Amino acid sequence: MRLLYDPEGDVLDVIFDERLHRSDKIAYELRDGFILYVTVDSLKPIQLTVVNYQRLAQRPTIHFNGWKKLKAGERKRLLPILNSPAVSAFLKLDPQTGYGHLASTAMPEMFSLAA
Repeated sequence: MRLLYDPEGDVLDVIFDERLHRSDKIAYELRDGFILYVTVDSLKPIQLTVVNYQRLAQRPTIHFNGWKKLKAGERKRLLPILNSPAVSAFLKLDPQTGYGHLASTAMPEMFSLAA
């Protein structure tokens, strides 16, 4: 797993498995600027991209309006991925309401300390 943060654009990229990064992938936009990439064949998480990371990390609740826009079959396939240890370490999402939050709000401080 690798974390890449661009402070100028406030974009966090979480790369779950670099070996899968060149695989064919599907992008699921869970909300504007919040994209989960998974492999086409095995539905393994490849990357999570979060635009406006600092702002979202400060919110106690985030509405993942893109989640509700997905077809029921897509949500069913994505739910085990969202609940996987790798993804759930960064994102918590209630599949019924479409609301959730970033799992670790301490990351902005880590990024500012590393800068």
